[in-house]
Amino acid sequence: MYASASNNKQLWDVPRISRAVDYVVVMAYDFHRRGSSQAGPVAPLFGGKNKWDTDIHQHLVEYLKYVPREKVVLGLPFYGYGWQTESRSPQANSFPNTGFTATYQSVQEILADKKRNQVQTGWDDHALCPYLSYIEDDKIYMIYYEDVTSISYKLEYVKQLNLAGIAIWALGYEGQNRDLWDVVAKL
Repeated sequence: MYASASNNKQLWDVPRISRAVDYVVVMAYDFHRRGSSQAGPVAPLFGGKNKWDTDIHQHLVEYLKYVPREKVVLGLPFYGYGWQTESRSPQANSFPNTGFTATYQSVQEILADKKRNQVQTGWDDHALCPYLSYIEDDKIYMIYYEDVTSISYKLEYVKQLNLAGIAIWALGYEGQNRDLWDVVAKL
């Protein structure tokens, strides 16, 4: 279920669904999407009240009012989104129709070639996730993505809340990189 389903009671009857299923997989991603007008995190753990419109924590608080925690599976992304942006600043405005999916594999390739693309990296202290910007063909691009540290924060959060577990979207987005799986294996 979309993370926001817990707030849309006219569309989703979360308590009834919870009684009818073994698990509820909460899609805790796509808070920002390819079509977003601003660059931002795909899966912000926190920061909704201060910086972002909403976050994973806010939605899970709502879900846990209706769904027993032992039934909640948190869906996590192995990808991010990128946009052509007006600047390299976090939350930069994006140009229409420039959004793209940035798989973990593609982000690693960009990071490996920092000089060629003038890559700059940063960390969002609210969302607890990384971002990067780079220049290609004299255009600025910004990508928010997940990495070992951001996934580790989310896994720790799952443990603290004693949830049923996690799900990953999408298998294969990590390419040949094992580092995300090494972190997941510790859950």
